[in-house]
Amino acid sequence: MEVRRDPRQFLFFIILFLLINSPEPQNAGYNTRSRYDEVIEREWAHLEILNRTRWGDFDARKDRWLNVTGLRDEDGFSWEVLGDVRKRAVERMRGLLGERTDRILDGLSGEVDKIPVYRNLSGYVQGEWVRSHLSRVRHPVEMNISTILPDNPFPLADFDRNVTGTGGPVRVHFTELEGRMRTGGNGSVSEVSARVVIGDDKSWGHNWWEFMVNGVHYPGSGGAVLTTTSERYAGIFALPHLQLSSHLYSTAQELLNRTIYETVDRQVNRMYPVWNPWSSAVEGVNDALLGAPHCEFVLFLQEHPLQFQLKPEQQPLQSQVDMDWLEHELRYPTGAPLPRRSPLTMSMVGFSPDCGFVIESKGPPDFPPSEALHLTGSKTEEFNDRARHGIVAFAVISAFQLMFLIKQAKEAATPSTRNRISFYTIAMMALGDGFAFLALVFMHLFLGTSQLALYTIAFLALFSVVLELRFLMDIWTVQVTEQMRQDRQQASTPTPPSPQPPATPTQQTRPATPLPTGDTLPLPATAPRPQPSPLIIVPSDQDGLTEDAATPANPATVQTTPARAELSTLYSRYCILLIILFFITLQFTAVRGTARAFYFNTICFIYVSFWMPQIYRNIMRNCRKALRWDFVIGQSVVRLLPVGYFYAVSDNVLFSRTDWSALAVLVGWVWVQIVALASQEVLGSRFFIREGWAPPAYDYHPILREDEEGATMPIGSSAPTSQDPDSPSASSPQLQPGESKGKGKKVFDCSICATDVEVPVIPAGGADEGQGLGMGGMVVARRNYMVTPCRHIFHTGCLEGWMRYRLVCPNCREVLPPL
Repeated sequence: MEVRRDPRQFLFFIILFLLINSPEPQNAGYNTRSRYDEVIEREWAHLEILNRTRWGDFDARKDRWLNVTGLRDEDGFSWEVLGDVRKRAVERMRGLLGERTDRILDGLSGEVDKIPVYRNLSGYVQGEWVRSHLSRVRHPVEMNISTILPDNPFPLADFDRNVTGTGGPVRVHFTELEGRMRTGGNGSVSEVSARVVIGDDKSWGHNWWEFMVNGVHYPGSGGAVLTTTSERYAGIFALPHLQLSSHLYSTAQELLNRTIYETVDRQVNRMYPVWNPWSSAVEGVNDALLGAPHCEFVLFLQEHPLQFQLKPEQQPLQSQVDMDWLEHELRYPTGAPLPRRSPLTMSMVGFSPDCGFVIESKGPPDFPPSEALHLTGSKTEEFNDRARHGIVAFAVISAFQLMFLIKQAKEAATPSTRNRISFYTIAMMALGDGFAFLALVFMHLFLGTSQLALYTIAFLALFSVVLELRFLMDIWTVQVTEQMRQDRQQASTPTPPSPQPPATPTQQTRPATPLPTGDTLPLPATAPRPQPSPLIIVPSDQDGLTEDAATPANPATVQTTPARAELSTLYSRYCILLIILFFITLQFTAVRGTARAFYFNTICFIYVSFWMPQIYRNIMRNCRKALRWDFVIGQSVVRLLPVGYFYAVSDNVLFSRTDWSALAVLVGWVWVQIVALASQEVLGSRFFIREGWAPPAYDYHPILREDEEGATMPIGSSAPTSQDPDSPSASSPQLQPGESKGKGKKVFDCSICATDVEVPVIPAGGADEGQGLGMGGMVVARRNYMVTPCRHIFHTGCLEGWMRYRLVCPNCREVLPPL
């Protein structure tokens, strides 16, 4: 048989091949190599100026400028604010270190002034920033942008990273790798880089920016000065002139002369050009060739001395704690007990030399400790430990999810029970677990460590997805088979006959009576019924339909699409939807704060609505008890825990902002769904649905009404035979099946358990609220019995247990509607 292939696949690969091999667009008037040589020459010139300048050669207030990009008078930067910013940074430093500040700035500190601060800053700190009164309001038109960047296509555009509000969040991630970061000769200074994430609460949509800064760190005192570097601002070359004292200037100049020389030398010898090794763009591309210019940043950071929880007599010895041993134990743990200590805390004073604003970290003494504590965080080693603990907690949650799922799958082992479960409820859970699997696979790129643990838990999440997809396949097969059976019944229903002349009395037939729907009573036994479909013998589990038996008499009128093809389409749609959802989520991680919060709140709300499809299916099919209650409660709790972690824990591994209001809405919505499921089980699946809103369905719990003929009452056993007056049974009065027991009650036989069924019955002509039960009591009482369409009555528990395995009446073997 010839196999025809879709030509669109080959067309797609041809287009992809052409796109990959197409040459990059080149500008004829732009010589890339000559421009790169100009950049290298400018860097050598800046390095030479750095070597021969001294402290005080750059002072805007005294009209002293340097021939360095961004440090010239014609560049139009607000360097006159630098002096006040330095004073503010020294004030912050003096408030933390006290009298040792002057000796540190002058280089006179020694072992007496040893400060308990981390020698390696690898980690993160986060908090709030506020605008300082030292800020200046400046616009791009006030700066000579055309002279600095003659090729800039947007000379009058607004500056990026321009924080114009009064406050917002800020987070700083430090990178200072041990043994790989270059340090000074005596280890008093080292290079450090950091990634800064800063937001503006007063901007439209809560905008935020992310950029890189490079600078120097002084391990002895815990101070650091970092700056951005771009084509319009040679910040790394101006860094020594931004220090707080002449001693710090000399220390930084000695380190930078060597490190910058090595960097530029590697830049020259590289095969591929690197335009700016100190670029502030997180992606690592040149951020001055495209787009509008941005505000530059200079950050003055001071680490707070650690506070150890020691005994009162040991408090004076806090400064003598061996910080080198402490950091070594954190990095390479041997099991030694570590003293409890305060978190990594830093004060910040930020300054933009071109945009003119000055920001400070929010905390004492300007703000009370209950409101803010400057920038707090943890070391990389502590963060990795916390991430591993979160991974283990997620593994436990995944294990509980698997346990509840396996129990529910075992409970739904028959077609009758699988037919009650909503396919989309399990599909939403599977989609969430698949998203968690993809997130765990790629999360190591963000965390940097714990890759093996992440992959292990990702495998557990994948195993959960596989089980859920298998369960979905079973549910889909049963429900599709049921739908095909209903289609066959509709197709086999004979068309109404043409009008016939009136028949003689001997030939007159009884008119057909419609099947009962909704809350109507079952048909009497003598009523004519539709022509049944051909008899199909099935085993007790109803899973053994053969192909010959399931084939209808007229295949042309029935849908013949195989279920296996539908399942293949189902899996394809699942994978495509999961991949699309994952990539859309990745795109929304880089948008403004308001849009990002709206998207994630919406996604979480849709995700925790996994019980809504089950509630809908209960209404449409008029069924109850589709799911185990331990499955409902357990899945609700374990799936809300990860959501609550990211909404309620401030220092979570993804650094998401807390939102207690949104978390309360999500928890309340899940609680409402659980209450709805419980109400459907107790009061009926349609107790809150008006008549006509849902399609008709047979009601196994009708309100029984007694009439004169008794045609609508359930069928009881045969009339009692005459008894011998001398027999023992005649001496004790017993109620016969169908006999009244008091006012408004009757007793019938349950053929499954062979005991009596006590049923409330409304007498002929009686009110609905009769017998003092009221409608509320009647609704509850009717849940104790079930009446089949063939007018047989059973205990609810007995018939539900029977219908878990067979959808036929235990008495007459007539096919029953699904429960």
